[in-house]
Formats: sequence, structure tokens, C-alpha cells
Amino acid sequence: MADTLTLGGFTFDEYSTPSEMMGGGKQAMVIHKLPGGARVIDTLGPDEDNVTWSGLFYGNDSYQNMLALDGMRAAGQVISLTWGGQFRSVIIDSFVYKVRRLPVWGTYTISCTVYQNPALGNLTSLPSSTMDDLVSSDLGTAATAATPADALAAGTAPL
Repeated sequence: MADTLTLGGFTFDEYSTPSEMMGGGKQAMVIHKLPGGARVIDTLGPDEDNVTWSGLFYGNDSYQNMLALDGMRAAGQVISLTWGGQFRSVIIDSFVYKVRRLPVWGTYTISCTVYQNPALGNLTSLPSSTMDDLVSSDLGTAATAATPADALAAGTAPL
């Protein structure tokens, strides 16, 4: 597993690579609280946390590197993020840099919103049923439930 951090074609060097990277997130869900304390929980899938890290640039190109990353933030494009065998498609949400001493030293903090995590599969696919199919199915179920059992048995249930 390579210990290289790359963001949208920009490769961080041994000085600018942070000592730690984060990953993970939450489970998106809706919690319906019912009378009597019961709950119905609808899970909606993974909700990736932003990938955030801090570091420093050291060298004659430190200021140019910070400007390049800030330009990527301003562009707002979906770009690749790779580190430690991980891959994400991200958008730079925040990039803050501080020039400590020109041209040699600067610090930065960056936060990337995860657009897609291929390790979790295709989470953006929608169910194959259309809204009309779902409503028709629900109406059919409701009509069957509302018809008296003796009418169904006699074959006289209204259509």
C-alpha cells in the first residue's frame, strides 16, 4: 500500500503529507417516533463524512502549491483523492492556508466533501419502480383491505 497523498493530480510531498488521514461517516436515517415510545427507522444508506486534514508546505514552491490547491477549491470540480490504498471522488469544500514565511513555509487545512466512495458500490441508483407503480400497488392493497371478506368469497365485490 503506497503512502502517497494525491488530490486531483496534485501530489503532496514528504513535508506536506499529514501524519494522519480520516475516513468513515454516519448512516443516514429517518426516525419516526410513534405514540407509546415505539420507533420506525428508515435507513437511507451511508453518509460519508468530509475528509479533512492539515499540514504544512516547506520549500521555495510552498506558496505556489497553496495557490494551486486554492485554485482547485475555487473551481469546485469533482476530483480524485487517493491515500493509503483509499480512493474517493471529492469536491474541495474548504481550503485555508497561512503564509508563515515567504517563500519557504506555509500551513494549510483542507476539507473535501465526498462525492462518491467506490468502495461502497453505486449508492446513487434509484429503485426500478416508478412512482406510478408504487401508488397503483398501494391503491390495490388498500382496495383489497377495504372490501369485506364475505363479498370476496361470494364474488360480488365491486371492481
